[in-house]
Amino acid sequence: MADSKEPAQIQNNGVKWISNLLVSIDKAFEELSKILLLTMIVIVCFQVFARKLFSYTPTWSLDVTIFLLIWFSFLGIAMGFRERIHLAFTSITFSKKADVYIEKVISITEIVFALILIVYGSKLMMNDFGQTIPTMGDLPIAYRTLAIPVSGVLILFYGIFQFFGVDLKRHKGLGGGH
Repeated sequence: MADSKEPAQIQNNGVKWISNLLVSIDKAFEELSKILLLTMIVIVCFQVFARKLFSYTPTWSLDVTIFLLIWFSFLGIAMGFRERIHLAFTSITFSKKADVYIEKVISITEIVFALILIVYGSKLMMNDFGQTIPTMGDLPIAYRTLAIPVSGVLILFYGIFQFFGVDLKRHKGLGGGH
């Protein structure tokens, strides 16, 4: 799975700078997700060893792991949309013209889903500002649910670009039919 340095086949130079900005932001979120995964692995391993060897379970380990898992999951969802590795029927073939329309419908569906994540994720986040996570230094729970609208914004951009035929895939050969 080779990373490409730029999105493939950008048709319009007017959107190239926006696309490059999105790719830079996307790379940063992808690196963040790697760090989140590694941190979760270290925390869970530490928790297991501490519990088995010293009969001690750190009170913060579960809350931190859940926090990181939520962010990792929602960033992963957004990356799945970018790579077009969502659920797809690849055994049914259509004409090239029909495939173009199907891709447009898929992009519109992604955009609608992204808007739902942004709107309702923001409402959930605003409701969570009054609550805190005591084991994480009274961090507002809203920072945990912020992952929902952030992933929605990423999915929205991916959907818009893909609707206009801009290929933002960074890992070639993933998934099935597309």
